[in-house]
Amino acid sequence: MSARLLFAAFAPKTLEPANSIGNKFQRLLEKLDLPSAVGNRTVAVKMHLGGGGGFSTIHPFFVRKLIQAVRKAGAREVFVTDLRRDISGAIDRGYTEEVFGCRIVPVCGEDERDFKTFPVEPPFHGMDRIELSGAILKADVLLDFSHVKGHGVCGFGGASKNLSMGAVTDKMRQMLHGLEGGLVWKEEKCSHCGSCIANCPNGAMKFDENGRLDVFYHNCKFCQHCVLICPEQAITMTAGGYLDFQKGMAMTSAKLLEQFPEDRRLFINMLMDTTIFCDCWSMTTPRLIPDIGILAGRDIVAVEQATLDLINREELIPKSLPEGWDLLEDRSLHLFERIHHKDPYAVVRYLEELGCGTSDYALEEIE
Repeated sequence: MSARLLFAAFAPKTLEPANSIGNKFQRLLEKLDLPSAVGNRTVAVKMHLGGGGGFSTIHPFFVRKLIQAVRKAGAREVFVTDLRRDISGAIDRGYTEEVFGCRIVPVCGEDERDFKTFPVEPPFHGMDRIELSGAILKADVLLDFSHVKGHGVCGFGGASKNLSMGAVTDKMRQMLHGLEGGLVWKEEKCSHCGSCIANCPNGAMKFDENGRLDVFYHNCKFCQHCVLICPEQAITMTAGGYLDFQKGMAMTSAKLLEQFPEDRRLFINMLMDTTIFCDCWSMTTPRLIPDIGILAGRDIVAVEQATLDLINREELIPKSLPEGWDLLEDRSLHLFERIHHKDPYAVVRYLEELGCGTSDYALEEIE
């Protein structure tokens, strides 16, 4: 049985304001039947608030309209939640409690101790547990509000990554990124320019007294910023286990979804300002494709599948890739795989195997 998804196309059919994406979004929310999911319940809205100098995250306009719609639908309480460190700089992107109309809550509390642990038996390549956000688990309803973008480790980030990497502890993110492999520093290639150290978001790198790169793995989250930013390609990842990373993310998302009845899960993917890297990169790069629109539904697998299918219909915008970037010529591959050399559909397949939904969907377009 196919999943029903709602789709609001960004491009208006006419230039009347009623056909703009902002007004379509409100009609989409009305069709989503929010009262049945959120009525008299506490709603956790998980979104990524971005970081640093980046501004290609979800526009505050849409967040405010979503919160208003959830309140109008009868929610007892609603709050936005994300990583503690990203909340601290959220005001730079216009993200405030006054703008949203609700609280902004750290996923694991101010002290990073508000989480619940679930064992993984048998362990998956060293991942022996899943540590999930206490703030989200205390809510009755999970509303996954995601900005879709490319990603160097897993091909793309959408609804699943917003949960698996954003609704967990710092230690859990480290375990997940560790599934990709370890860091290897090639001394003979290194120019000691310091780009890796200056751009490490976790302060995990330094040169020791002998000029050798020292990685403090307690802080390292294996995000690969150092790998991608090194001008001499002196840092690489071993193993290249992106499929293990994808599966680990799917397992984590699945465990979180298990904590909520199916009728209390909502997924909204924003297919706008689709850039090459994750929003945690603290910068905004040119969008890769034209703005597509908004997808919504109650099945995470269908939403992710449709997201990737819609993206793959688009042509890459000229000069949107970093200079010298290697784009695979094989057009039978998904656009994100041509860019990042990793199949983005892998996480969708893993989610479906784990019983999180179906990849078969039917789109209902919002007029």
